[in-house]
Amino acid sequence: MDTPREREKHFDQVQEIADIGSWHLDLCENTLHWSKKCYRIFGVSQDTSMTFERFLSLVHPDDRAYVESEWNAALEGGPYDIEHRIVVDGETRWVRERGELEYDSDGNPVSGIGVVMDITEQKARERLVQEQKQRYQSLFNSIRDTILVVDADRKIVDSNPAFTALFGYERDEVLGKSVRIIYADTEEYAEVGAQLEANTNTHITGTIQCRKRSGQEFPAEATIVRRTNADGETLGFVGVIRDLSEQEDRLQQMKVIDRVLRHNLRNDLNVVQGTAETMLEAEANTLGPDAKTIRDTSERLLDTAQKWRRITSFLADPPSCETTDIGAVVDAAASRIQRKHPTANIVVEYPERCTVVATKAIGEAIEELIENAVVHSRRAATSVEIQVECQDTVVEIQVADDGPPIPEMERKVLTREEEIEPLYHGSGLGLWLVNLIVRQSDGILRFDENGPSGNVVTIQLPLD
Repeated sequence: MDTPREREKHFDQVQEIADIGSWHLDLCENTLHWSKKCYRIFGVSQDTSMTFERFLSLVHPDDRAYVESEWNAALEGGPYDIEHRIVVDGETRWVRERGELEYDSDGNPVSGIGVVMDITEQKARERLVQEQKQRYQSLFNSIRDTILVVDADRKIVDSNPAFTALFGYERDEVLGKSVRIIYADTEEYAEVGAQLEANTNTHITGTIQCRKRSGQEFPAEATIVRRTNADGETLGFVGVIRDLSEQEDRLQQMKVIDRVLRHNLRNDLNVVQGTAETMLEAEANTLGPDAKTIRDTSERLLDTAQKWRRITSFLADPPSCETTDIGAVVDAAASRIQRKHPTANIVVEYPERCTVVATKAIGEAIEELIENAVVHSRRAATSVEIQVECQDTVVEIQVADDGPPIPEMERKVLTREEEIEPLYHGSGLGLWLVNLIVRQSDGILRFDENGPSGNVVTIQLPLD
């Protein structure tokens, strides 16, 4: 049988393992007995005589009133289960205390017994979790796209403020409701559900037709991300919804402009041009110079309209990218311009094989740059040099001319160094088209000066 000393030793070992100290308070004698572990938790020497007042002096100053208030409530029969801070060797730590009181026959408290546990690390973890939760909530609330969190049955469990702004529902209105309420089409809702059931990928993206609380419908891009636990079981989904209304409106506007340019403006300018030609051919025509001005101006307007039509068409339905031998594309573009302008001196240098991934319209961009260089030259014998150079990760196509410099404002607007201001009056729609095609090909457009006079326009594209 264990001796009292051995039992005390085992008791101390158990408290050490459990990281729990114990105490006993004699209210009649006002003496407080602590276990060895309790002394270690509070950082007090074991030969220190303890009282409730001395214990209270070890409590963090900001928590003393709270601890004393809770203890007084326990003396009146209330529970004693509290968390508070203590100061140990100048360091603030957290403890949890639980105690029970014993009463005499008259109901007066005579003694108490309890335990104390150091929960500093637990508090640190809780604080870290809380900080992470606050950061997540701040990010969740600040995202401009609509976010819906649903459970495995596709019932809404959370939403961000952007959801209320877009759909008109308050968060509390939709909690627990089926995400079906945001779909304009029941069949589309079922179709997405079937995709989620059949598709085990982490996310799917597609276009859906949504309905607001007001009944208004609009197109949206929806990315739905699956939430799973450690065993891979689906807990629910997170949907990110982006309103495509403005994008669709701009697309429709561009298509309308395209039709106007194709029919109304072009037909009317053809009439003006034809009339000017008739006037020039008429005998004894005294309006020859004026008719020529009308004809030349209408030709320029037709050319501008054609380029703007190409831009709107490109924006509305950009061509896909493909692997291209850029040297062959440049050579073909230069050959077409050479046939149109036989007196121009066009020189092309390119490696035998150099492939890039670019939009199918990249040849049109290169041709536009070469023609610009030829048309805008002020020299009798126009000279244009095109060089294709393959580097480590990119290919550079340089078109160098000897013409007048491209206006600085035009260059900076195209390269987005400056915004379009009211004073901007650039009319280089061809360069705008080049810029669009290059950007669609994940490339860069750069402008430099060429020697004493002229320009070097560089297209930089990623290698295949």
